[in-house]
Amino acid sequence: MSNPTYTFVSLSTAKPGKLEDLVRIAKAPTMKMDKRSDGLLAYQVSVDEERNTVVVWSTYDKKETLYNFLETEQGKDDHGENEDMDSIIDTFVMYDLEPVSGRLLPKK
Repeated sequence: MSNPTYTFVSLSTAKPGKLEDLVRIAKAPTMKMDKRSDGLLAYQVSVDEERNTVVVWSTYDKKETLYNFLETEQGKDDHGENEDMDSIIDTFVMYDLEPVSGRLLPKK
């Protein structure tokens, strides 16, 4: 496994009645990229129903793995460029992070 040097995290809240749509559009890009890139080392998409929020966390070998892929036509399509995100997402915050500690492999 490559060493993780970049983590992407986003926190999105859904507009009223749109949480399931937010879950659908939040999980699709990373799940699709997981099939296309060995540089995506780990990911999780989680839902907090009480806060009407979806958290996307994905860790890569390097930042360019994600951003170079998003520049391709396949990446744009996988990212959901054709979705009406404005009608689903109320708030969106993203973070570009450098991992300083963690464990991606199971304990032995």
